[in-house]
Amino acid sequence: MKNMQRQVLKILLIIPGLCGFLAASGQVSSFRLSQADSLFEKKQYTQSLEHYQAMLQTGEYTPSMLLKMAYIEEGLGRVGQALYYLDLYYLAANDKSVLDKMDELATKYNLKGYEYTDATLALSFYHDYREFISVGLAALAVFFLSLLFYWRKRRKRSIAAVTVLFVIVVALVVHINVGEKIATGIIGEPNTYLMDGPSAGASVISVVSEGHRVEITGKYDVWYRVKWNEEVAFVRDIDLLTIREL
Repeated sequence: MKNMQRQVLKILLIIPGLCGFLAASGQVSSFRLSQADSLFEKKQYTQSLEHYQAMLQTGEYTPSMLLKMAYIEEGLGRVGQALYYLDLYYLAANDKSVLDKMDELATKYNLKGYEYTDATLALSFYHDYREFISVGLAALAVFFLSLLFYWRKRRKRSIAAVTVLFVIVVALVVHINVGEKIATGIIGEPNTYLMDGPSAGASVISVVSEGHRVEITGKYDVWYRVKWNEEVAFVRDIDLLTIREL
């Protein structure tokens, strides 16, 4: 009993310190953000960018911070980085007005991958409402499953209901396992080599400038497999800024 009391006492003593540590961590993060924002307001852009980048690497960011990073990178002439942060901002804020800015930069620098066809618009809609689609499919599956149990108790059968339930379950499985794996990336380095295989010894398909956006279809060691001009190409991971990972 005494040992148990000692253990409880130790836990009670640790909790305040842990809470203090977490509070201090939050203050440091908040302080760094305010410091970076202050540098940005003073037009000390490169210094503020260093703080923003450090925060982004730890997963700490705000949509407004991403916009500021894009603004700085565009001013520095790094269009690939600017489009990367604009794309991240779009994913975080779902602000479609930023698409006009991305289209403006893509047109100005003659960049590929920013064309908005019916397919890309449908894909954008899918990502915007992915969670609602998940809930809807799950609710439909539960409804038809309940309906089948109800009819079974009444000794009735419905091939149509079974078929519909099967289709819904298959759609839900595909939605969960495949939908999140649609990946894109932006060429982040000038004079990036696109190869016809995942090897430095492969043939060069093209040498492209930074800023082009590509769909990622696979990864082999340090190489990403991407779509380029309706062809399969490979690019080194250090040359690609991934928006959505596989």
